[in-house]
Amino acid sequence: MTTPVQIVVTPGSGDGRAAAIAREVRKQLAKEGYAPRMQAFRTLDDLIRWTKVGRADFSYLIAIGGDATVSAAAAAAVRRSVPYVPVPSGFGNLFTGTFEHPHDPVEVVALLGAGDLIWGDVGVAKSGMFLSHQSYGFLSRIQEEVERLRRHPRQRYLRLLSYYRMAAKHLSDTSLDSIQVEIDGHPVPGKAALVTIANVETYRGFLSLTPVASPADGLLDVCVIPRTTPARVLAQLVKVMLDAPGSREEITVYRGRHVRVRVNRRKPEDVRILAGVLPLLVPAGSLDRLQARQVAMQESASVVTPALREPVASELVPAGRRELPGQSRPPAEVA
Repeated sequence: MTTPVQIVVTPGSGDGRAAAIAREVRKQLAKEGYAPRMQAFRTLDDLIRWTKVGRADFSYLIAIGGDATVSAAAAAAVRRSVPYVPVPSGFGNLFTGTFEHPHDPVEVVALLGAGDLIWGDVGVAKSGMFLSHQSYGFLSRIQEEVERLRRHPRQRYLRLLSYYRMAAKHLSDTSLDSIQVEIDGHPVPGKAALVTIANVETYRGFLSLTPVASPADGLLDVCVIPRTTPARVLAQLVKVMLDAPGSREEITVYRGRHVRVRVNRRKPEDVRILAGVLPLLVPAGSLDRLQARQVAMQESASVVTPALREPVASELVPAGRRELPGQSRPPAEVA
């Protein structure tokens, strides 16, 4: 029986190449003997609805797009326990960059037969599941403003420039947020201006706020930058971006399973980790390489871990490698 593969894509993602990549992946899948089916979604909300009510008669799920797209589509893989292959075609590509997921169609299809199956973690916030991070405060407002622009540049350097301009604008005409954080029941001292709750290294290669975060350790890394003056917060971010000496002296990274965030005395929001619930196909050896990078970064990027509470039942599934019951084999192996 031919192995069915579902491809989902948001054509407007990132650099605009998502639809072309999806068509080439579909062509390559058919060439290798799979039964591909492709579905394009005009908006992220359309994709999210599909993950809840769409057809479930497939053995692999491939999602092509940016971080928002691959996070949304992952919900379908979690709910149906089918191997998931995210394909980068966005601006940040934070999650796919963690495991070195390829965008070349031939390499993407090769993962179905030669990739390592690991069980990754996903975060859950008010807005839904996420694979990369959830931010509050200064950076969150900047990202929302840039992404809301009717026409934002697709070239990476121009997009970065738009973020810088928006940051300067916010610092000159708005005040910083006042954020309270609690991790596994332990309050973080003081108020924060910026909080990033991450499942992976956030803004790797640009602004690494959580350099040792991993989506295979059952924990969230929480970067907290204290609330001071706008100029001092910006200076802190610039130092981290340049990896200047002492750049992390005013930053604290915590680690835990459950985070409660309260912004400007609004109703608190809860963010938690679901450990080992995502069946993920990754390039061979990429988990080992990720763990090696973490070890290398430990000395320069210390992490504070409050006493962990006992995990609830939904958090007990271990991350890492294990078999997927009933996993379909590639057509070539069946033949």
